[in-house]
Amino acid sequence: MTEPTAAGPPTGHLDEDDAVLAALGDPLAPAAEQHLAGCARCREEVAGWARLTAARGAEDVERQAPPAGTWARIAAEVGFTDPGTAPAPAPAPAPAPALAVVPDPAPAGPAARRARPRRTPLLRRWPLAAAAVLGLAVGVGATRWADAPDPAPQAVRPVVVSSTTLRPLTAGDAAASGTAQVTDEDGAVHLHLALRGVASPRDGYLEAWLLDADGGLVSLGALAGDEVTVALPGDVDLTRFDVVDVSREPLDGDPAHSADSVLRGTLSAA
Repeated sequence: MTEPTAAGPPTGHLDEDDAVLAALGDPLAPAAEQHLAGCARCREEVAGWARLTAARGAEDVERQAPPAGTWARIAAEVGFTDPGTAPAPAPAPAPAPALAVVPDPAPAGPAARRARPRRTPLLRRWPLAAAAVLGLAVGVGATRWADAPDPAPQAVRPVVVSSTTLRPLTAGDAAASGTAQVTDEDGAVHLHLALRGVASPRDGYLEAWLLDADGGLVSLGALAGDEVTVALPGDVDLTRFDVVDVSREPLDGDPAHSADSVLRGTLSAA
């Protein structure tokens, strides 16, 4: 490039390199600055380079037809005697696909290469965008998993510890029968009684007991109905008190066993 002098650019107008520098906002020589301030043609050329630079820095470029008269000026500058004989401009191409790499329309001059804005091609940015979306999905998934309520605890099924068949003790209760079953449900021990043919006395009630071989006994309380579940005391020793007894008790206020047993059976390990 021929450096402009104080008298102005040697060709009378800004050369291509100065026009590009002016479009990028770089300072020019005083003579070139003075010429640009008073030359409408050079200002239009600088504005065109500025629009091109801005378009190359945008994410999406919409191609448009050139302003009227552009092709006529190009025909005159390349030597056509009659600007009207310049070839008709080709229709504007369709916009490039979103992932296509757009060819570089910038001039090959050193100043243009120096001023060309650097961009990351869309095809390079695509893996980065995909990784960001994947990271966001994983983060959202982790957050939803952390915020989800804990699943309902599974019900603990009772374990049968021991059982026995209850049999009548007298001929008068020959029609009576029953079963007893001890279960452990996560540390809670229960005695389940199922009675058949046992009628409660008119002036009393039925009561369940645990007996040992030495005559010791533990009262489990009055029974209401044929199917009864009784919570066993936590300190009861079932290896000692292993006999289940069902008795008739009168309404006399005496908590002791009446000695009127209906059914009895000895527990054995399940």
